[in-house]
This record gives sequence, C-alpha cells and structure tokens, in this order.
Amino acid sequence: MAKYKVEVDLKTCISTAACYATDSQHFKLCKNQQANVIGGETDESKSTHVFEDDQIANAQEGAKSCPVSAIKVTQL
Repeated sequence: MAKYKVEVDLKTCISTAACYATDSQHFKLCKNQQANVIGGETDESKSTHVFEDDQIANAQEGAKSCPVSAIKVTQL
C-alpha cells in the first residue's frame, strides 16, 4: 500500500477532463469543468488530497494525461 498526495493546480488547469477520463477514481469535474481531487480540499488555486491505497499508478496515469502538466502525484 502506498501513501501519496495528488494535487491539481487550478490556475494551470484548462478543463480538458483528460485526467477524469483516464482516472475517475481520483478526479472529478467541478461546475466549471476543472478537475478536483475526490475527497480533497479545494480552494481557488489548488485541489489536493492524500491517499493511502494501492492505486497510485492510476493517479500517475491521470496526471500524465494532463496536456498542461497541472497535476502532481507525490509518493509520501
């Protein structure tokens, strides 16, 4: 089991929903179609959450799918 943080930079996000299409387990779309991290804390500049499970590879694929690199996945 891995502990990792998923963070979306909302100032960089351009609302393509590629992360959500790749990994709907970690990402959801908010009203303006920007990505938010499921279960996370969100403010005007970022959405972030720490997970502890065996799904880090899925989160990393979601991050890789972002065309503007607005998502970081950091193993803790």
